[in-house]
Amino acid sequence: MDIFEMTTNTSDPTTQLVNKELLIFKHYQVDVNNIKCPLRWWEKHEIMFPTIGFCAKQILGIIRSQIEIERIFLLVGILISIRRCRLQ
Repeated sequence: MDIFEMTTNTSDPTTQLVNKELLIFKHYQVDVNNIKCPLRWWEKHEIMFPTIGFCAKQILGIIRSQIEIERIFLLVGILISIRRCRLQ
């Protein structure tokens, strides 16, 4: 199901706000060929789409933070391996 086709029968103001933002975003012209960094695009356009912009930045930020942690663990693993080789 497309997120733009979801409908909710609720009077919750947050849900109504998100639905309104999604509707506006659906009709917003985005030139994907000129977007080099989606995270920066959302930082610039979060004023127009504050709720979904916040969610997008949270989701896009996951990948970078995971890569940093994996890189640190990789380096620590290499250092431990080197130390073990030297001790033997």
